[in-house]
Amino acid sequence: MNQRIKFLEVILSDLVSDRDIFEMDLNYVLNKDDKKSSEKKHEFNEILEKIVNTNNKIKTLTEYLSTSNQEDFVVDNKDSNNNNN
Repeated sequence: MNQRIKFLEVILSDLVSDRDIFEMDLNYVLNKDDKKSSEKKHEFNEILEKIVNTNNKIKTLTEYLSTSNQEDFVVDNKDSNNNNN
């Protein structure tokens, strides 16, 4: 496997883990009752912003990986065709 793709997959996995943690934090903020609503709103917005940013990174990286995989497939096929000739 291409080292670049492997590296990007590791980064993608890390981002997904981060998002899962943020979502658990968001759930915690929503369910705790020991703070004022204004404080909960502030925390909620901060965590939501992290989730949105992480989702954008995941989307961008997924698109980049998709194009990288397609490019590698084309290169592999060209190499394969050249070896057969």
